Amino acid sequence: MSRLDEIVKLLLSFDGISRKFVLPSIIDKLRLESFKGDTPHGLGEDSAVIETDSDDSILLTTDAIVEDLCLNHPRAAGFNAVLANVMDIYAAGGTPTSFAVALSYSDPAIGEALLDGLIAGSHTFRVPIVRGHTNPKSSSTYVVGSTTGTVEAKNLLTAGGAGIDDLLVLIYDGVGQRGESYRLGWDSVTDRTSDEVVKRLSVMNSLASMQILTASKDVSVAGVIGTAAMMLEYSGRGGSLDLDAIDKSRPSDIEFEDWIRMFISLGFLVATQREDLAKLQDTVLKHDLSSTVIGKVDASKEVRLRMGEEDRVLFDFSKGSVITPRNANA
Repeated sequence: MSRLDEIVKLLLSFDGISRKFVLPSIIDKLRLESFKGDTPHGLGEDSAVIETDSDDSILLTTDAIVEDLCLNHPRAAGFNAVLANVMDIYAAGGTPTSFAVALSYSDPAIGEALLDGLIAGSHTFRVPIVRGHTNPKSSSTYVVGSTTGTVEAKNLLTAGGAGIDDLLVLIYDGVGQRGESYRLGWDSVTDRTSDEVVKRLSVMNSLASMQILTASKDVSVAGVIGTAAMMLEYSGRGGSLDLDAIDKSRPSDIEFEDWIRMFISLGFLVATQREDLAKLQDTVLKHDLSSTVIGKVDASKEVRLRMGEEDRVLFDFSKGSVITPRNANA
């Protein structure tokens, strides 16, 4: 078995990706059976979009933190609940405006640590906590956050707009360390000031206003490969991912097999046309971030991985939905 075959096997068994195999059936059921479930820019997007009579749209997103992190690293769980939500808002080109949270725990010390993490996150990402629900006598421990944001309607970024021949570009902060609470997390937030963090995140506001991105997602727990696959499927496309290019983006102290599965704390995956690449790269540098072209969009309906002279199919969307249904508006 070649190294590329081993990587394909690793990715298909990776929980950050495999847990998403259930999403198509859930999203399809909600789209078909809930009231106006097929609303454009809703299910399938990182942030749902609520249109208004003004020039701005309202963004809404929700994220939960797994119980294991809440039990063993509750402060980090609270902080990451804010981080995960805020990333979704910025991925849509928006700015977060408020945060609401639901807490469940039985150990008062864990509850206090969850609160401390939430408060720290609200200061780091400059988003007020405006609403919440607490169950301090629960048999389960969790934190679920929801965040609102705003974006000029003309600057909205969607996860499903990648076009044929677009380039896939990883935007990230290469300065950081492996997460203390999650070994497959790349932490570029700890030890940074709020000013530094917001400057980096606001790269998405700048790129959105330039209108040079066709699609955008934050790099989630599915890692850069999983995130790219979700974008391509939601866009109704396929694409080729260059593992050698991804390897060049890797921090020197992180193994390649870990880097391709990592949640990247200030990381985004975007699609852009080749003629706009130089403007994108220049803007990214001004926000103290790095960028690497990692692939190209095509019409194949397959996600292929390239390493050296080898090529393997990771997903084939022509056989049916895999990790997210195609955007009905794509």
